Amino acid sequence: MKKKQTKKSAATKKVVKKKVVKKKVKKPVKKSFIDKIKSIFIKEESEKTRIVQLRKKEKPFIRYSFSVESLKVDHKNLVEEILFVYKGTMVIPKSQKDNYQPGSSSVQGVYVIPDNTNDPVFKKDFNSINKQEVIKHLINNVRSGYVLDMRQTIKKELMPEYKIISKLPWK
Repeated sequence: MKKKQTKKSAATKKVVKKKVVKKKVKKPVKKSFIDKIKSIFIKEESEKTRIVQLRKKEKPFIRYSFSVESLKVDHKNLVEEILFVYKGTMVIPKSQKDNYQPGSSSVQGVYVIPDNTNDPVFKKDFNSINKQEVIKHLINNVRSGYVLDMRQTIKKELMPEYKIISKLPWK
C-alpha cells in the first residue's frame, strides 16, 4: 500500500530565525602626547631623507637656443652675414629650488655665409626667408667647436665652480 502524501499548508511551516551577531565596535585608542610627537618626528625625518635623495639624483641643466638678431645683405638683397645670439636658460628641478637661482645668459656670434653655398634659402631675397629656415641653417652649419665654446662660456656664467656667499650666518 502506498502512503498518500498530503501537502502541508504554508502556515504550518516553521520560521527559521537567523541569529544576529553583534560586532563589537573598537573605539580608537588615544595616543599619548609622546607617541604623537614621535610619529610627527618620524614623518619629518622620512621627508627630509626623501628630499636629500632627490637632490642627489636631480641636477639643474641648461637649455640652449639660437635667435637671430640681424642680417647683413648685399646690393641684390641676398644675405651675406647672420648676427645671432646663442642663449642658455637654466632649468632647475623642484627639489633644487633652494640651492640654485634661475637665470639665463647669452653669447653673440656672427656667421658669414660662404659664396659657394648650396643652400637655396640664401640664393633668394631676404624678405622671402623665414626665421625657422635661418635658425635651421645655423644649427646645421655653425662649427661644433664654436658651439661648444659658447656653451662652456654660458655654463661658467650660470653654474660657477665656486659660490660667493654674501648672506653670512653671523649677520
